[in-house]
Amino acid sequence: MKFRRPSWFLWQLILILIAGLPRTTTAQRPPSSGLPAGEVHLRITTSRVQKYKIVVAPILAEGLSITDSPELATRIREILLADLDYSLRFDLINRRTDDMAFISLSSAKDKVHFEGWKTTGADYLVAGSLFAIDRQPMVDIRVYDLSLKELVFLKNYPLEVPRLRRVAHRISDDIVLNVTGEKGVAGTRIAFVRPTSSQNSELFYIDYDGYNLVAVTADSSIAKMPAWHPDGSQLAYTSFKWDADLYLIDLESHSSRPLHAVKGVDMAANWCDRNGFLIFSSGFLGDQEIFYLPPGESKPLRLTFSHAMDTEPFWSPSGDELAFMSTRAGNPHIFIMGADGLNLRRLTFESRNTTPRWRPRPYGDKIVMTSEIKGVFQVAIIDINGDNFIQLTTEGENRDPSWSPDGLHIAFVSNRRGGPGNFEIFTMDWDGSLQRPLTKRFRSARAPAWSPFLE
Repeated sequence: MKFRRPSWFLWQLILILIAGLPRTTTAQRPPSSGLPAGEVHLRITTSRVQKYKIVVAPILAEGLSITDSPELATRIREILLADLDYSLRFDLINRRTDDMAFISLSSAKDKVHFEGWKTTGADYLVAGSLFAIDRQPMVDIRVYDLSLKELVFLKNYPLEVPRLRRVAHRISDDIVLNVTGEKGVAGTRIAFVRPTSSQNSELFYIDYDGYNLVAVTADSSIAKMPAWHPDGSQLAYTSFKWDADLYLIDLESHSSRPLHAVKGVDMAANWCDRNGFLIFSSGFLGDQEIFYLPPGESKPLRLTFSHAMDTEPFWSPSGDELAFMSTRAGNPHIFIMGADGLNLRRLTFESRNTTPRWRPRPYGDKIVMTSEIKGVFQVAIIDINGDNFIQLTTEGENRDPSWSPDGLHIAFVSNRRGGPGNFEIFTMDWDGSLQRPLTKRFRSARAPAWSPFLE
């Protein structure tokens, strides 16, 4: 069956409505059957992150008899430094101290110069060396508590040169977990949509730092709005292969199947981490409304009942509530309602606001979104009670925010370097600082979706 052009026009109409065409507003009534009752969770009201002072010694390469072992050791260390610095969980001594200061300090196993490394101001030392077991290159990584003069972490990693970055990311995440008790994001990925021709777009993903581009779909059609399954093995997305339907694709086998394929536009899927409920919006009954599917079910249940457009639903970390965009107030605005469709409240009141994304655990205190400010769309953040609206971006047009799974970073797209219509992926810290381009070798990307923790 050929691609049906009318669905593309329907999608364009939806985008126009999201951009702000007023719609009729009616009162919402609850669905006939609700979701399971949620759990009670305490909400952390501060976003301060404890930082640990850490120094990374040069990785030793004497134990591996291959010609490029010094270069391998340097590359691993450079990736570790970038990962640990990006994590926001460390005060990285290396960023303000030249390596020449470390030359006289031994980090060799059983010969660690604890007093000397302590004078750098660090509380923890990361050391390592390359070696071989049965001709298999390995790297051993050790972390020392300099105050206690004790080894607190030791692990050997097979060194696969073609996958060197992945190995280094795994090491970084292990260091983060063992020093701080929190998971790191170095092993995560970011899915997004990228045009492949003047009429088609496909799904891709990259590592969190912009490397290792992987094509996910090859539908020769239009792909929209990727969403990660909570286990990180699959992506949901809207495809125009036959109609504007929801599909699920396995990232290992690249096999796909429809999740919801009926007349009308299906889009904006999002899974609940707590119970696996899938939420999405669909126009199969007329205007866009929000529906959910419990695990194993195929018939969606309706949550919203207005004559306006209700779309872009996103679960709270607890699964007790969800945020969504609605035109029931005229312009598109962000609303919050309970998981059963009750207790509706309006979050935004000014301008036009779309793409709400709830901050993950352990925070859950804020929602990031796209907001029109002085006629230009920007990324902004707001407390879940409606207080403290803060504009995070200012340069160019910025859209489509997505949280990292630790709640400390935001991916988004910006045209600040490419001009109108030419968006590329950027990331920034949760408070808007350190905004940097992620896609170093290509542009024209939209709808980034940060994965859950993968390793």
